[in-house]
Amino acid sequence: MRIQHNISAINANRQLGINNNSVAKNLEKLSSGYKINRAGDDAAGLAISEKMRSQIRGLDQATNNANDGISLVQTAEGALNETHSILQRMKELATQSSNGTYQNDVDRENIQKEVDALKSEIDRISTSTNFNKINLLDGSLKTYAKSTTSDATAFAVTEATATASTAKMGTWTAAADAATERSVTIKYFSGSEMKEATIKYVGSDDGTTGAADTEAAFKTAFDNSELASLFSYDSSSDTFTSKEKGANAPQILSFTTAAGSGASATGATYAAGTAGQESIAITNANVSAGDTLVIGGKTYEFQTAADVNKVASGNTAVIIGTAATDTADNLVAALKGNGVSTATNTTGTVTIDASEIGNKGLKLQIGAGATADQQVSLSIADMSSKGLGISNVSVASQDSALEAISTIEEAINTVSGTRADLGALQNRLEHTVNNLGVTSENLTSAESRIRDVDMAKEMMEMTKNNVLTQAAQSMLAQANTQPQSILKLLQ
Repeated sequence: MRIQHNISAINANRQLGINNNSVAKNLEKLSSGYKINRAGDDAAGLAISEKMRSQIRGLDQATNNANDGISLVQTAEGALNETHSILQRMKELATQSSNGTYQNDVDRENIQKEVDALKSEIDRISTSTNFNKINLLDGSLKTYAKSTTSDATAFAVTEATATASTAKMGTWTAAADAATERSVTIKYFSGSEMKEATIKYVGSDDGTTGAADTEAAFKTAFDNSELASLFSYDSSSDTFTSKEKGANAPQILSFTTAAGSGASATGATYAAGTAGQESIAITNANVSAGDTLVIGGKTYEFQTAADVNKVASGNTAVIIGTAATDTADNLVAALKGNGVSTATNTTGTVTIDASEIGNKGLKLQIGAGATADQQVSLSIADMSSKGLGISNVSVASQDSALEAISTIEEAINTVSGTRADLGALQNRLEHTVNNLGVTSENLTSAESRIRDVDMAKEMMEMTKNNVLTQAAQSMLAQANTQPQSILKLLQ
């Protein structure tokens, strides 16, 4: 028997400490409702549950964002509903003014006064409709496109600047002005969808014409329908030959260039009664805007343009720029019903990529992540009278009233399309809210299973630990009495 170390008491004391710690943890879990109160309780479970908490918080905020988006869309759509009513009234007035029963200007002037007042109200609606100080209908949310250039060789586009308008978009500009560039990348939105298109162009310092999925070539044209009836074309020799012979043949008097050099014309002038045909071969020609060809006393000028045709639907575009050709070997010419056009015979391709886009519209965050599919874009075109194309509508005469009917109908269709887009977006956002709610609920349930305490089970554990604590206390008391028996040996 030993008195220096009471092993039984030491053991009972250790067990008592363990039981006391267990009871303390039981109390902590029961009082907090969580079975994980610190990383030491369950390191893996804590990491997983914190990630879930982050997702849940993000989903809940995304739900709020989507609801805010619905409110914004409803605000814009409600204003456009009134714009629709105004346009319907304007069409009614235009139809009234187009009636031949109004023979004096005073009647139509009075109708015009109401039309002007209605246009002013449309403008007021477009400028005053806002959500959280964000203007919705004044065009500040419309889409735009930016252009970039990609490096290439063998092709050049000089001063080939183009503008194009797309449905419900406004205008955008593409330009390439370096001699080593062959491609122009245009990136844009149409409504809430990303679009892709292809422009093809060719040649050196030539204008371009192109369309998606079709071959295209630069061209310079002198446009006159008489050429088709006067001349035929031989592509092997790049020669235009008159269809008439002898005295009836139109004489080629000259071929001049605006720069005064780099082009020549060859041919023979036949006297009256001489059999033969007039022909012209354009060799080593540097053809540019302003160059002229004089045939049969008429001057035909090489024409260029720099406009991109309107792209209201589909993915097509046309660019025509400053034109020039290098050698006769590179010329391809065709005689068309409305004139002669020459073009280089090589093509290049520009892919319009929507991966990087410029957009003044709103981006609604409807997900918990940072990827593009977690956002919805909202673009609304200018809904003012100018944006709808009715700022100059007049019903002051019967003819102008008839034109106004068509113009107003187009404006009505534009507003209808915009409202349809907004309605579709609202429906989408409502489904988004429902989906976010279900996802958040399921994640919360999963997080709860990991982190929340089972109260009944924890009470059972605490009861057990309380009993063990009391037992350890009793055993410690018994162990402490054991050394006293040693005193009897000393008596």
